[in-house]
Amino acid sequence: MSATVTSEWASAGRRGQLMSIIFSMQGIGNMMASVMTIIILSIWKDAIIEDVDNLDIVWRVCIGIGCIPAVSTIYLRLTMPESPRYAMDVENDVEKANQAVARATSTNVEASSATADEVIAQKNAVANAKAKRNHGRDFVEYFSRWENLKILIGTSMTWFLLDIAFYGISLNQSYVLNAMGFVGDGTVFDNLWRTTLGNLTVSLLGFVPGYWFTVFLIEKMGRKRIQFMGFAMLTILFIILSAAFHQLKTIVPLFIGIFTLAQFFFNFGPNTTTFVVPGEVFPTRVRATAHGISAASGKLGAILATFLFNKLVEIGGKPGEHAFLPEVLGIFAGIMALGFLFTFLIPETKGMSLEEIEQRGMKTEA
Repeated sequence: MSATVTSEWASAGRRGQLMSIIFSMQGIGNMMASVMTIIILSIWKDAIIEDVDNLDIVWRVCIGIGCIPAVSTIYLRLTMPESPRYAMDVENDVEKANQAVARATSTNVEASSATADEVIAQKNAVANAKAKRNHGRDFVEYFSRWENLKILIGTSMTWFLLDIAFYGISLNQSYVLNAMGFVGDGTVFDNLWRTTLGNLTVSLLGFVPGYWFTVFLIEKMGRKRIQFMGFAMLTILFIILSAAFHQLKTIVPLFIGIFTLAQFFFNFGPNTTTFVVPGEVFPTRVRATAHGISAASGKLGAILATFLFNKLVEIGGKPGEHAFLPEVLGIFAGIMALGFLFTFLIPETKGMSLEEIEQRGMKTEA
C-alpha cells in the first residue's frame, strides 16, 4: 500500500524519487537490524559464553525490538487520508475527494509535491466524478486486453524472478559468508558476532548506497533503464561468483567486494524499480490490486527461494559444506537474465503524470 499511496499523492517530476525514498527504508531497517543485533550480543556476551542457551533470550529481544517501529506506524496509517484520485475514481465519494484536495492545499502538499496542472487535474476529476463502478468487472475488463495484461505479466514476473535471487541470497547470507571463510570455526558467540559484522558490512557498502543511488538518479535515468542495468549487472556478477567461486574463496576481500557489488545492483536496480513501477503504470481503479498481485508474485519467489536454497546448496556434499553453492549462484545468474527479458514488457513512466499514463492506457484500449 505504501507504493500506491505515495504514487497517488506525488507529482510527476518527483513521484519515482519519493517512492524510492519510501522503499529505501528497507535498507535502513536492514542496517539497523544488524546494529541492534551487535548491541544485544554485546550486552549478553558473558551470558552466552557461559551458557549458549541464553541465545534464546537474544533472538526474542531482537524480534521484540523489531515490532516497535511496525506498531508505531499503525496510528499514522489509520489517520492518513485517501488520495483525491482514489476517493473519486474508486469510492465515487466526491465530498471526500474535495476534502482531500482542500487538506492537501491547506498544508502546502501541492507546493512541494505537485505541479499546478496536476492540482487542477485532480480538482477537475473530482468535479466530473464517474458513475460508481463494479471493481471486479473493471479489473477483468481492463486486463482482458493484451496491451494491459502484458504489463501486469511484466511487473509480476520481474518481481517474482528478482525475489528468488534476492531472498535466496539475503535470507541465507550467513551461508555465503561462511562459505567464503568470513565466519571461521570459533565459539558460537564469535561466529554470530562475525556473521553480524559481515551482514552490517554488506549493508553499509552495498545495500544502503544502492537504494540512494536510485533515489537520486531514478528521475534522470528512468525506471526501465535502471531495471535493465540492474538485471544485466546481476547476471554478470552471479556468473563471476559462480564460475570463480573456489578461486575467490582464497581472496576473501575480493569475494566480499563482488558480493557487496551484487547487493548494490539489487537495490540500484530491480529491487527498487519492481516496487516503483507497479505503483505507476496502472489506473487508479486497479492500481492497488495490480500492485498487490505483483508484490505477491515477488513473495512467491521469496518463499520458493527460502525453501529450495538450503536444500540445493547441500547437494553433492556433507551437511554444512554448501558444495552446490557455486551452481546455485549460476542458477541465479540465469534467473536474472530472465528478469532482463521480462523488463521489455514494462513501459517507461518517467516524467508522466498518473493521468497521462492512464490516458496512454486508454488509447491502447481504443
